[in-house]
Amino acid sequence: MNNLKAKKYRDFLFFAFYTAIFTVIAVACFVLYFVLDKTFFTTYDGRVQHIAALSYYGEYLRSLFHSFFIEGKFEVQQWDFNLGFGADIIQTLHYYVIGDPFSFLSVFFSTKNMHILYNVNIFLRLYCIGIAFLAYCRYHKFDRQASLCGAFVYIFCGFSFFCAPRHPYFVNPMIWLPLLFIGIDKIFREKRILFFAFFVFVSTASNFYFFYMLSIIVFVYALIRFFFVFPKNKYKNIWRYILLALAGYVLGVCMAAFLFFPNVSGFFLCGRSEEEKPLTFLYRPNYYIKMFLGFVAPSTFGSYSTFGYAAPALPLTICLFRMKDKISRQLKLSITIGLIFYLLPVFGCIFNGFSYPSNRWGFAFSFSIAIGVSYVLPSAIKYTWKEIRSIMIACILLCCFVFALSIFISDVREQFLLSYTVLFVTILILSAVYIFRCSVKIPYFILILISVIFQANFRYSPRGLDYLSKGISTDEYVELQREYTTNFPIEDSEFCRVETACLKSPNAPAVSGIKGTTYYWSINNGLLYEFYRDYNLKNNLLSSFGLENNEYLFSLLNVKYYIVPAEKTADIPQSFIDTGKNYIGYKIFENKNFQYFGFSESGEHLKNVKTSTNKLTAEISPEKDCTIFLSIPYSKYWNAKIDNKKTDIRLAKTAFMELTVPEGTHLIELTYKNNSFILGVIVSVFCFIIFVTISVYNNFLSICKKKCKYETVTKNIF
Repeated sequence: MNNLKAKKYRDFLFFAFYTAIFTVIAVACFVLYFVLDKTFFTTYDGRVQHIAALSYYGEYLRSLFHSFFIEGKFEVQQWDFNLGFGADIIQTLHYYVIGDPFSFLSVFFSTKNMHILYNVNIFLRLYCIGIAFLAYCRYHKFDRQASLCGAFVYIFCGFSFFCAPRHPYFVNPMIWLPLLFIGIDKIFREKRILFFAFFVFVSTASNFYFFYMLSIIVFVYALIRFFFVFPKNKYKNIWRYILLALAGYVLGVCMAAFLFFPNVSGFFLCGRSEEEKPLTFLYRPNYYIKMFLGFVAPSTFGSYSTFGYAAPALPLTICLFRMKDKISRQLKLSITIGLIFYLLPVFGCIFNGFSYPSNRWGFAFSFSIAIGVSYVLPSAIKYTWKEIRSIMIACILLCCFVFALSIFISDVREQFLLSYTVLFVTILILSAVYIFRCSVKIPYFILILISVIFQANFRYSPRGLDYLSKGISTDEYVELQREYTTNFPIEDSEFCRVETACLKSPNAPAVSGIKGTTYYWSINNGLLYEFYRDYNLKNNLLSSFGLENNEYLFSLLNVKYYIVPAEKTADIPQSFIDTGKNYIGYKIFENKNFQYFGFSESGEHLKNVKTSTNKLTAEISPEKDCTIFLSIPYSKYWNAKIDNKKTDIRLAKTAFMELTVPEGTHLIELTYKNNSFILGVIVSVFCFIIFVTISVYNNFLSICKKKCKYETVTKNIF
């Protein structure tokens, strides 16, 4: 009992120490944001997509809970007319927030304070990356101090410095990866699937795009582990382990089916999957030069291709490649495979869903480097100067090579000279420690911490790579925030839209409750892209920045209001007249030629249009049979009824809907029901029951085994 308490106390001290060091280093790494009065919205995506998605999700969750627990209505809103021209909520926002455990905290933050959560979540994610890494090291019984060194190499690598502020959820897979690896090892060692299944569920629910990458990486890891861990005489049992892993994988995916099913169906219909960029056999030469020099430098050498590791990681990685034991061979193989993946664009294409080459999988390579550091460090600190001398000399020669290049090549001088100066000093200090036979463990740890602080500040500093130059100040964000928190001043009972092209954030209408004409989401209806192309609008497939003063489209899409700065009022069509009202500094104009929603060519239109959860109802009284155009983006999940009788919905104007209405007075009812979501909910509930049943059964067996063991021991004693 005393040993158990002592162990728990040591664990507490270890994680308290980790927490304290992490806090200090994290503040030191991101201090320039505060010194230069910059927000963490360093990119357009951050201040337009991520903060908007968080704000929307917070309100969505509060509304959902209110509906469930206050009103007693167990109905999930699947469609929102304010998401662009109207969109499926789960399919649009899962990529950003829905299913992400960290984004769930948005339920506790108002839109006005959502930037606080955005900032907190960056640090919380980084902290959890370290916890997951340490959990992996602990499972494999790595040296604690060495594990801590590897953890900081992993947490504060180039990938996390590059992604954490600009796309915070891009670092989530850095958390799930070590835990999925533990799950695979538990299958091999203990023949248990629940741990693996649970984190398959978490990573699937968190983001299906990164789950796709994680699936490939976990498969490669499983192959490496199986053929190195198991003796050849057990290869005949490979099918047993494949079935166990497959069972855990399928169970985890199916537990997340309520999100996975609708998002897979939506992904193949969205505009993002239509992106095309030419695939070449090799990258440009500059890519390979920066890749070769970038191991200890924070430069980016391709699409999400960045190393930027702490300087001591280089000599330790070289030490790893000199080792010949079974574990080092696994690590060397994983690093080699990672380098091959970086070398050829085809692998970037595969990891990016067979779209354009992108190395967003690079966090896995960083994990291999960091684990290598943790594994090799206990051996490296025992080396004599004679044993380590050749490695230190090789690093010094590399530094000298970069110093020479920097004389002639300005890019090398600007992006790599200072980083290799840090490496040079690091090698000199370590060499001195080895020569004078001092303790090496603490110098390695301190040098890693100093190095990651340098990496961060050189990346963000105006005198370095100046990543903060595109960020906005606190005052600029406060101005942008007004678009998210201010309601439109005109209450109109008609189903109509507002031309919002002048807003700083195209996603502000979705957050503030306006049916706008703008949006900027990565996953959206691909038919809209075809529509923009048909009408020669200069919008890319991911966004709409308005209707470019096209009066025909204003009529077609029921645009009634136009918000515009006072200095640009002369640019808008003459059909818009000044209402005399203002919206956060913009003047509001009304379209005197407004076309009512749900119109026919003969002039009839829907009346008494009302929207509710996943439903739209209206009335119409045409004098003869007519076709009604509906400016709602087409989806196969829309159903229509006329006087409670089902009728067909047809694709119209490339991206929208129409239906035929017979003469006479009728009640029109449109209902949106994503069947893949309904099916996913059923499958998820069933699989959660299976998961809980297996868990209870395993616990029961464990209790029985302990009881039998206790009775056996007692019998032997007496």
